[in-house]
Amino acid sequence: MKNVIIRSISGAVYVALIIAAIIFGRYGIAALTAVFAMLAGIEYQQLVASKGGRQAITTIIKAVDVSVVLLIQAVAFTASQFYIDIFAGCVMALAVIVIARFVLALYDKRPAAFAETGRSILGYIYIGLPLGALNVLCIFQNSFWYILAMFVMIWLNDTGAFCVGSLMGRRKLFERLSPKKSWEGFWGGMVFCALAGVLFYNLAPGALTAAVWVGLGIVVSVFSTWGDLFESMMKRSLGVKDSGKLIPGHGGILDRIDSLLFVAPVTVIYLLLLHML
Repeated sequence: MKNVIIRSISGAVYVALIIAAIIFGRYGIAALTAVFAMLAGIEYQQLVASKGGRQAITTIIKAVDVSVVLLIQAVAFTASQFYIDIFAGCVMALAVIVIARFVLALYDKRPAAFAETGRSILGYIYIGLPLGALNVLCIFQNSFWYILAMFVMIWLNDTGAFCVGSLMGRRKLFERLSPKKSWEGFWGGMVFCALAGVLFYNLAPGALTAAVWVGLGIVVSVFSTWGDLFESMMKRSLGVKDSGKLIPGHGGILDRIDSLLFVAPVTVIYLLLLHML
């Protein structure tokens, strides 16, 4: 019972902080992504070290890796702030960052320098770019509603999958990575997200149709599930249960934003495609 109370309180605080960031607009989102990037970057470092992969990693490479993830947020925020070419700006910044990391590897005399470079770049792509996409969402008109809807849909997907899966779950969705997930839970989460799409169609201003909002709900549901499964795969390969202990009753920050890391960039692509059609 005590664990349930702790989990509920920490979960409520987490949700409240995100809602507050969304209300504060692009500066609130910039602060949120900066905090997420720093915490997730440090946690990722600790995770890949859990199997001995980075036991001897130098302090400078640790600092560089976390700094790069934060730098990507700054680039994405600056690009969205001044409405410059988001895609070109982020691609050029990432290219410079990756080349710089390659050069740094040349001065790393350890036998595992090549493997460590791969781990670093995976962190940039897995954590840095998706959180940068969250900043990019601020370029859209009615971005408040899009970002709020995205987070609500992620939470409802988890809730729907858990509730329906607990009551009706029979067929395993991905037993190799997550034995508790079921197909029934997956469809339940998708229904919750689709209904959220109908809700936001009635709440949010703008010209998006009900079908577009429901489509967003379906996209969020699918990629939210894949994001969760990817983190499960990573944790299993590293032999850990939780990504960390930062959030009481919930685990680490990566355990909380695993779905977001897949959903945020896909939401940007979904909205960009809509505006191009």
